[in-house]
Amino acid sequence: HGSPVSSVGMSRGSSKMVHRGGFYSKRTVKNIGSVMSRQATNDGLPPQAAKLVMSADCGGTTTRLMLYKVAPDAPIMRHQQAPGELLKEIKYPNIMFNSLMEIVKVFLNSDCGVPNARPIVAVFALAGVVIDGQCRFTNLDWIVNAKELEKELRITRVELINDFVAQGYGMLTLDVDEVTPLNGGKARHGAPIGCIGAGTGLGGCFLVPDATGEYRCFPSEGAHGEFAPRGAGSDELQLDMLRFLKVKLAGWNRISVERVVSGTGICNIYEFLAYKFPHEVDPDVHKEHQNHKTDAGIIVKNALPGTLCEKALKIFAGCYGAAVGNMALTLQPFGGLYVTGGVTKRIKEWMLKDGAFMEAYRDKGRLSPICDQVPLLLVNGDDMGQRGAHLRAVRLLKEALDEQAHRLFEEMDTFGQGWISPEDIEARLKACGKLSLYQPLQVQLNALPDKCDALCFEQFFQAYCCVPTDSLADLKFDPDPDEAPSETLSKTALVRPPNRGNSEAARLELAELCKKYDELRAEYENQPMFKTLLFICKAGADCSKEDAWLEREYWLTKSGAFLYFDPDHKMTRIFCQGKDLVQAGITEATPGQSCCKPFCFELRLRDAEGHLQDPTLFAASSSAARALWMEQLEELPKNANEARRTSRGPPWTPARVDCVHQAHAASSAVARHGRRTALGIPARSVRAPAGRSVWTPERTRPHFDAVAVV
Repeated sequence: HGSPVSSVGMSRGSSKMVHRGGFYSKRTVKNIGSVMSRQATNDGLPPQAAKLVMSADCGGTTTRLMLYKVAPDAPIMRHQQAPGELLKEIKYPNIMFNSLMEIVKVFLNSDCGVPNARPIVAVFALAGVVIDGQCRFTNLDWIVNAKELEKELRITRVELINDFVAQGYGMLTLDVDEVTPLNGGKARHGAPIGCIGAGTGLGGCFLVPDATGEYRCFPSEGAHGEFAPRGAGSDELQLDMLRFLKVKLAGWNRISVERVVSGTGICNIYEFLAYKFPHEVDPDVHKEHQNHKTDAGIIVKNALPGTLCEKALKIFAGCYGAAVGNMALTLQPFGGLYVTGGVTKRIKEWMLKDGAFMEAYRDKGRLSPICDQVPLLLVNGDDMGQRGAHLRAVRLLKEALDEQAHRLFEEMDTFGQGWISPEDIEARLKACGKLSLYQPLQVQLNALPDKCDALCFEQFFQAYCCVPTDSLADLKFDPDPDEAPSETLSKTALVRPPNRGNSEAARLELAELCKKYDELRAEYENQPMFKTLLFICKAGADCSKEDAWLEREYWLTKSGAFLYFDPDHKMTRIFCQGKDLVQAGITEATPGQSCCKPFCFELRLRDAEGHLQDPTLFAASSSAARALWMEQLEELPKNANEARRTSRGPPWTPARVDCVHQAHAASSAVARHGRRTALGIPARSVRAPAGRSVWTPERTRPHFDAVAVV
């Protein structure tokens, strides 16, 4: 992890190292990444306070968000997962939301289980091409901007990376028992690392070490280069396949490697073979394929010896091996070439038995020995994206804290001495416009084991890392003059996202996820916002008599519904919905001196024609409780009504998932609510806690108010 930096520094404006009590200039930190080696210098100091870190694996149809608690000084070890305690992990269906921003807000504000969650850093691995911190991704064609996420969510650093870059970082966490070697190559220390994987598409990336030895991952879109047919002698089968695919997909002059080496590519190969050899087609298999043309699983499960499906897999494996061999020659990744991806895992056993993959990998003429020397490793697991995104998030946490601390230390160290006096901190923070940081920083400085008159950067950094997240996230610094300001790119300047999750299994999984999420939101929306005991007078009863009143527990939910608990039947019942309360009449009641309950109010609902019905008489325990109930009955339903969610409608099925996606494809400029309304998707069922369903015209968005307690 590098050597300690406690005795080395750089003077302002200088290019050579000097002993400055552990002080580095900001520019030097960026150049040599000293933050990664700082963990070796904290001997004898108290452990740093854990910070919240968020990472995300954002695919074409789903988004998986993870919140971790990480100590800034926790070491990052090679061949081990990044440090941190996982607090919450939730997978969301993208089509239930309008944007990635909305998903993250729901996660942080209601679902993560941490009150007022404020991550310092966040890393989003996106299924799309990231350009200058911006990306178009998902089948819904969302645009994501890192700077907008930082500003809206008040996160210090947000980083967008390609989903396969996250896979590449995940390779650094693999232990020896998590890979299957395919040749006898031995990894060389400090050499480049390559990663390639066939899933719905074909992804690739490569890693090289920086000045400190830490590997940095970079994306590659080599899969979109031209496909080169192969074949012994006069065998022109793959040339015929190229001609077929040009007519089917391009109609002009090129076919990319991904059109052949991917899950979709397997389907393309099968369709060519079915056209080329119609007498070998199995009618049942072909009919199933025709119904699900992008589901490679159909070809894989029917790849029996001698079948057209087996022939398709052999061609795929040969083309896959050739693509992997090309990467071995291009990068010469003697640190290891990792083969991953969903399709790879699905046909792993078949690939190990069949020789087409390795034969094509080694078939590189006089340069074939290079391929044998590159360690070729088949990844066994399928969580590399999540592991890699978390690893990058932990690194980003260390970098962000180190850079912030250096910039703040530089602003206070006006003479460039490499130390500051503890007595001058308040005045210097005030001078640089960051006085709000003084109190939390002073508390941590007082907790340091060794007090001294001159505070070096190492001591300052140790205290700084223990400052609460809220204080750090709100710090503002002038733009770095060494960095060019980023500009917002137009939609056409960003690469259109690929279409993912088209297989039958993926569609079924998404439909089930939508169903579960609907149930989760229904439970959330029926949680109580305001809850006390109330008395209700029986209809037509004499309010002057005690037996005319029933004491029950009533509450208002996040969706604005008015519920109560029936002790006789031991179940929750719905008195009325939020939409009914919005139109209801709520007045303070004066039932007369004969009433045995002094603090009464009336609730009058409206019928279908809008006429007020007979009043229902309620009584509270005090005048203050009555006033509060009347206020909440008027305000909570209105607030919930202003934040209605789109209707849930019929059960989620693959057909309904396709329907929503097709509506988007027809007009991506139309808002999601408008799309579903145009499709005629009916209302959503709001469940009461006891399981009773009541249909409402709309679904409320989560409303994050505090629960009132009387």
